[in-house]
Amino acid sequence: MIIATHRTLLVPYNESLQSEFLMLNYCTMNRMQMDDYHTVCSAKPLFLRILHDPNIYALAVLDNHSRDYIGHVCIYHLDEKPELGFLFDKAYWGQGIGSEVLKAFLPKALHDLNLHQVTTTVESNHIPSIRIVEKLGFERLKDSAYPNPACLQYIFTSCEVEAAL
Repeated sequence: MIIATHRTLLVPYNESLQSEFLMLNYCTMNRMQMDDYHTVCSAKPLFLRILHDPNIYALAVLDNHSRDYIGHVCIYHLDEKPELGFLFDKAYWGQGIGSEVLKAFLPKALHDLNLHQVTTTVESNHIPSIRIVEKLGFERLKDSAYPNPACLQYIFTSCEVEAAL
């Protein structure tokens, strides 16, 4: 599946995107508001999981004009408690790309995967990510069981798709 927005293309991953994925994931600036960091060695198995694990639904985000790789969106843990994940290159922060991409990705993914609920975890001090998920209609879970107290958990139900868009 390919999803086109005004400024981006969301495309399935293939091996040709490995080096871009690795650079996105081991850049400490890109991941500074996340609860973990990757090295090239730890990001490579993650890329292979994205290619081959049926419990991960992931799309690469490309710039619509240059076709540069600018980020990643996914829903993982499809066999347990599905969770939304997203990461964008720091060069594209503050431009509304995240909102644009997720507004197109989330309803299509929920429909195609026949999901009724998805969660996401956000660093409590990462205001841009909090704004994005709240704008999409995610609701904050009051009593999060997430092990990192510096993180907030949100939940989205599919009946909220039409209301959020």
